[in-house]
Amino acid sequence: MVSLQRTLDRPFNYEVSIVNDAAWVGYELSLVLKSYGIKVRYLPRRRSIVGKTIGVFWNALRSTGIKHVNYAMQDAFAFRVFGITIHLLHCHGTDLFGLLDKEFMKRSKDLSNWGWMIRGNLKAARKVIVSTPDLLPLAKQVREDAEYLANPIDTERFSPKSYENEKPKAIGFNLWYDKVPDNIVEGLRRNGFDVDVFTGRPFKYSDMHEVLKKYDVYIDRQTVFSLSKACLESMSCGLATIDYRHRNNMGERIAELADRKKLKAEQRRNREFILENHDKWKVGKKLIDMYRQTVE
Repeated sequence: MVSLQRTLDRPFNYEVSIVNDAAWVGYELSLVLKSYGIKVRYLPRRRSIVGKTIGVFWNALRSTGIKHVNYAMQDAFAFRVFGITIHLLHCHGTDLFGLLDKEFMKRSKDLSNWGWMIRGNLKAARKVIVSTPDLLPLAKQVREDAEYLANPIDTERFSPKSYENEKPKAIGFNLWYDKVPDNIVEGLRRNGFDVDVFTGRPFKYSDMHEVLKKYDVYIDRQTVFSLSKACLESMSCGLATIDYRHRNNMGERIAELADRKKLKAEQRRNREFILENHDKWKVGKKLIDMYRQTVE
């Protein structure tokens, strides 16, 4: 649902096409832009073979106005094939990790064979942004002017629950590039937690906030040195986290979370952090300023 109309300090008289998506970031941004009265075409890539091939060229051809393309992969390349301007190229992880992070390339996905395409896309875009701070040094290897834009979180939808679980509960997801380690699950259970680990996401994204609110701790990815979008959403719901920052002191971290007083204090801090740094309205305004830089 689109929020009530909001106003900008300066008029913004451009249409925007958001092409492809990652973790629903583009979708969230499209809702924010629409709430500011901006006409938006949201053009996600379908997961079928056709969507990943013919579909990327079709999206390029039907895009209008300012073109905001997610991922420096085939979607961006399709724009270059047709000579269509990429106003803003939005990198989200694999596109840069798979080309410029040697550890990731060994462990998960090596995209060096596609380096010519990714580098060409990065160089062709008028502006390059990244979704997590750890990506910025990588992007700057190709584009020194690359910038970081925080992932937007709907802090009204992802809000703290109004009750307290009698027994603390933790949730995590096994991803294609990162699994929830057994030692974390076992450590939490030994310290009185119920733990649920899902493979993929066996529910609709529209239900994500309701699922997260049932828990107290979110187990994030351990092999990527930034907080995932789902982790940020959990923090907005008032969950504490186990993430990459705790890799070397996992026992101590679990013991901290088993202390209800410390757990509650961190849950409050996490909510405050998201409100200050990831609120979708703040991120949206910054994005609009970035759009202006590409056309004005």
